[in-house]
Amino acid sequence: MLSDLRRDSATYAKLGGWFSCAGFWIVAVHRFGCWADAQPSLLRLPCWLLYRVAHVPYALFNVHLWAGARGARLGPGLCLIHPNNLYFGPGVVIGDDCLIHHEVTFGMGSTDATPVIGSNVVIMPGARLLGGVTVGDHAIIGANCVVTRNVAGGTVVMPAENRLLPRALSAWARRKGETVAKVPPG
Repeated sequence: MLSDLRRDSATYAKLGGWFSCAGFWIVAVHRFGCWADAQPSLLRLPCWLLYRVAHVPYALFNVHLWAGARGARLGPGLCLIHPNNLYFGPGVVIGDDCLIHHEVTFGMGSTDATPVIGSNVVIMPGARLLGGVTVGDHAIIGANCVVTRNVAGGTVVMPAENRLLPRALSAWARRKGETVAKVPPG
């Protein structure tokens, strides 16, 4: 646990320091919970109760990250940038030195499996990784991407390009009986 926290603090030191970063403390509490879960039963109960009390502020950030046998497994050097609205499903595995932005979901999709993330992966704001997907090392998941298939290492995943359609093709506009001028080609 302590070696993982040292790696985490070294990652946050590059960003200006770990002491005032909420992401560091969220991960530190998670690591304590994992450590507490691995203790003998006599020591486990008071440590687990302390973990549950320290876990309460997660609600302020809307972070769903549980420790224990069914919780997420986080590699050392993890950095949570703006740790707001994060969901880590049960059994999610995240590799070493990953960078995760806000509004990210690691959850179950059409299967009961959960994502496995490699090392040195950057996940941008709003990304959703669903189902038993595997993301290879050194990949970048772009903002607002929905990942439902495996991603090879070193790959950059970007969301689909927006398509502009004339308003006349809108079902809502047709119901309202609107007439729309022709859109020039191009």
